[in-house]
Amino acid sequence: MSFRGNASFKLSFILTFLVGVASPAFALNTTSVFSPDVREGSKALELRSSMLPDESPTAWAQRLHYQHALSDAWRVRFIGLFADSGPGSMEFRYFRFEAQSQFAEDEVAGWDSAIRYELQIAEGDNLPSRARIAWTGKWNWDNGWEARANFLTGRQFGPESHDGFLIEPRFQVTRSIADDWRLGLESFHDMNDTRGLGSFDEQEHQLGPILKGKLDGGKWSLAFSWLFGISDSADDNDFRIHMVRSL
Repeated sequence: MSFRGNASFKLSFILTFLVGVASPAFALNTTSVFSPDVREGSKALELRSSMLPDESPTAWAQRLHYQHALSDAWRVRFIGLFADSGPGSMEFRYFRFEAQSQFAEDEVAGWDSAIRYELQIAEGDNLPSRARIAWTGKWNWDNGWEARANFLTGRQFGPESHDGFLIEPRFQVTRSIADDWRLGLESFHDMNDTRGLGSFDEQEHQLGPILKGKLDGGKWSLAFSWLFGISDSADDNDFRIHMVRSL
């Protein structure tokens, strides 16, 4: 797979365009089945955009990230989300700080694994803040297959918060299809909290394909995915683009 022309210029234009025109909505899925890998000295900016094409007008969500690996085991990340509060009105909705610690590496343990700590502070009087801890694991095989799994739990606090522990597993399986490109399937399962799990259809379960890869010598990473709701509470269609620029 090739990318002709000035890749950095083209992707910078796309990034600017998405930030400028999208009208984000808070409820869309901007998450990922995140990797445990921490590479010492690495720094990156990331934009995540999510779109609900069934809505009229089309609903968008966006997140901006900056991450910095402090060592070969620890990485910090700063996240901001902006959302519309009505036609033509955009507001900052939350700030999140994450610290990830990788404790297993494939070269030694045969798999990669890490723990991530999150603190999310909501802006405004009607959204809960939260603190979570997350586990991630990744397995690679010589035939090109890769599997990832996440499990996240924590508690909300502040306005509109729930008393139980949040429960959210995520899964992804991909296979190499070309140099630096992978195709696969991923799923997300927001199971509410331990005080109010509800039925399957009262939870948010999504499943869909993902295509991801690297461009311009690895300076850019792209992921395109489409999630389909498999429970009544989940969005029927959610198109997502994640773009990462290594610094």
